[in-house]
Amino acid sequence: MSVQQAPGPAFTRPQDILDSAIGTARAGGRLDIAERLTGARSLLHARPVTVLVTGGAHQGATSVVDALVRTAARTAGPVLTEDPGPAAHAVVFVSDAARPLTAPELDHLHALHRRSPTVLFALTKTDLHPRWRDVLEADLDLLQTCGIRADPFAVSTHLYAHATLAGDRAMIAASGIPALAERLREITEQAEAATARTIAHHVLGAVSALETAPRPRPDTRPPTSAPAPADRARWQQVLADGFAAAASDIDFDLRTRVRGVVAEAERAIDEGDPVRNWDVFDDWLRDRLTYEARQTHALLGERAAQVAASLAEQIGLPPGAALRPVVLPDPPDLLAHLPPRDPPAADRGPLAARGRTLLMSSYGGAMMTLILPRYAGLNIPMWVIAAAAAVAGLLMCGAALSGERKRQLDKRRGQAKALVRHCTDGFLLSAGKHTRDALRYGQQQLRDECATRTAERQRPTPPPREPGRPARPAAGPDDDLAALRRQALTLLGPGAPAA
Repeated sequence: MSVQQAPGPAFTRPQDILDSAIGTARAGGRLDIAERLTGARSLLHARPVTVLVTGGAHQGATSVVDALVRTAARTAGPVLTEDPGPAAHAVVFVSDAARPLTAPELDHLHALHRRSPTVLFALTKTDLHPRWRDVLEADLDLLQTCGIRADPFAVSTHLYAHATLAGDRAMIAASGIPALAERLREITEQAEAATARTIAHHVLGAVSALETAPRPRPDTRPPTSAPAPADRARWQQVLADGFAAAASDIDFDLRTRVRGVVAEAERAIDEGDPVRNWDVFDDWLRDRLTYEARQTHALLGERAAQVAASLAEQIGLPPGAALRPVVLPDPPDLLAHLPPRDPPAADRGPLAARGRTLLMSSYGGAMMTLILPRYAGLNIPMWVIAAAAAVAGLLMCGAALSGERKRQLDKRRGQAKALVRHCTDGFLLSAGKHTRDALRYGQQQLRDECATRTAERQRPTPPPREPGRPARPAAGPDDDLAALRRQALTLLGPGAPAA
């Protein structure tokens, strides 16, 4: 679920400056610079600022999203989503104040922190738990121990809803929702400013290249040939080997995680009756598999980034430069195609058959008690023998009833384990296809990016300028380039150095 908050003011000035720089580069005959600036347009048309709101099951993430959307104090806001994607500008992790964070939640937070360094921790349901401050302090200690930096917010969506209806501003502020919304607005403004600074650096680099380019001269050198086949083969081999190793590691990681989930599920089944708590168990199994899918998707992004770094070194990019980040497709709902799983059937058999089994057991116990004293030659009063026969019959009946119940429980447990394995097999099939598709998509992105960068580096280099000879702009008069430089510097802010 994704929700777009109210947009802020139009942010078109970087687009105008970028278009002007592209036109200047084309007028000067530098189509390579124009192509590079055209590629930078994707920064302006990329997806808006996205904030992932997530947490454990039944922790109140959806209520937090609804409260943030309803808040009237926002002037600009990000897209709030509960669907995990390849990357988010920030993460709001939701946990209620009933208990501190658990180990799986900390693992999930650690994976989210690797993908998005901006993490906000929202402790919900503070109005229901008077000791929420102790829980918050314990959670912050756990986060600090794990090396996760998170801004804490204590919120109550229930209090915010009542305060909004009553128009009580003090209670609205006490709910913590306005403070969280204000922090998200700041994150949105920072992301937009970062995009503007990136566009400014692209334009300034293009202006510097245009200013230092000499006038075109007749070039007597032979035309530069295409990239050497050996160089092209090397980076293609690095690309293929990197993604082959990533595919193997990710498949092993996914299967190991699913085996752990199956083992944990079977232990839970053996500890109770699956019919009594099947709904809770089914929700837990879905949450665990979804969590493991997110962990594997995070590992996929890390491995793609490692391959990109190796390729940047292989094709000879300067220090500090990097290839464009690999944008992987969002993970789908890997459990949506699975049919609903009904609880194991409690097959007790026909009532007549059960009654016959109990009757035969009690009859056998009574008969043994009546016959044994006669064979032993014991002179026991009849009323004692009759009482002993009744007790023996009841004991044998109870033993038969207990054995039948155990047999039925073992049967239900076996059925539940078979359902778990069927569910995990379907999940593995879907998750394996998604990871293979995502790896192939990332490999195509890096291959196209490396081909473009290699082609740019193989373009003819203009001859060096003679000593003492001033540089002439190749793309129009000096005042056009100076105006472009001034416009780009305005995007960097008032403290930017004048270049």
